[in-house]
Amino acid sequence: MNKKTVTIFILSLILILALTACASPAPATPTTAPAPTPTANPEPTHVKLGVGFIPSVQFAPWYVAIDKGFFTEEGLDVEMEYGYETDFLKLLGVNERQFIVASGDQVILGRAQGLPVTYVATWYTKFPVVVFAPADSGISTPQDLIGKRVGIPGLFGATYVAWKALVYATDLPEDQIDLQSIGFTQATSLREGLIDAANDYAANGPVQFKVAGEPVNIIYVDDYMKIPSNGLITNETVIRQQPELVLAMTRGLLRGIKDTLEHPDEAFEISLKYVPEAAQDVQTNRAIFDASLPFWTPAAGEQLGFTPPEIWPATAKFLHEAGIVDTLVDTEGIWTNEFVAAAQP
Repeated sequence: MNKKTVTIFILSLILILALTACASPAPATPTTAPAPTPTANPEPTHVKLGVGFIPSVQFAPWYVAIDKGFFTEEGLDVEMEYGYETDFLKLLGVNERQFIVASGDQVILGRAQGLPVTYVATWYTKFPVVVFAPADSGISTPQDLIGKRVGIPGLFGATYVAWKALVYATDLPEDQIDLQSIGFTQATSLREGLIDAANDYAANGPVQFKVAGEPVNIIYVDDYMKIPSNGLITNETVIRQQPELVLAMTRGLLRGIKDTLEHPDEAFEISLKYVPEAAQDVQTNRAIFDASLPFWTPAAGEQLGFTPPEIWPATAKFLHEAGIVDTLVDTEGIWTNEFVAAAQP
């Protein structure tokens, strides 16, 4: 090989090596599939739930639903907000709240005021207001109240609606009954003989007498007239724009009720975590809890959360004829069983 041939050979070799170095290496065959990119769990939707009254073991199904994660599993972070039912109803009506707990009669009253509120699930299957009197009073039926002094907190709220319903359903002559506004002193006023009978919640005054060993006679308003009681209320905007949110709230509530009815001892213990002051008088609070259970229990054959359609027009008619509302409210569309049917636990 002459000098010129050697030079050409070396230059060719250098060029081949340079081209080989600049070429991209062949990709290696992976031995395992690449790990997926982790996706963070979405933040739960925060919901302020307006409830009347103060913290109480009477809210056990809600505490159970929160404590056991039933709402969390629905993607919700539920915060209970205590206050006045009427205030929350107004906030709901202008969409400053998405959900509240209120009674069906309040929904009708709200509609009479032009508030687009809608009842979506029943919690209390029976109206919880009663008229009670000492067992030795001789008062055991509505007719026994004629000529007697009957105490009531005032001419407002559920006790007043229940009283007017009892009068309406049994044709009691109101002008022959001495109805007295006594504030929230029903048990005390009865013991002191200031009145003969009192309007109260079944889980309040009668329970105080029971714990003290004093027998009472109880007249259940629900035995004479059916009124839609406490349940989950939302508004038309939420139903239209966020039906999945309504369904999630409904499902969480129904699971809370079901679990409470199936495991009452556990539900009571959970309630004490949310109402620690109740532990100072466990006997009374357990009696309040036990007295509430029948009001959360569906009638035989009925689904949890179901509201009987026929009670709505009947209640609207009663509220109008009793003078509690000025107009006869059309109840079509102010309640629905749609979400309850889809949310059965």
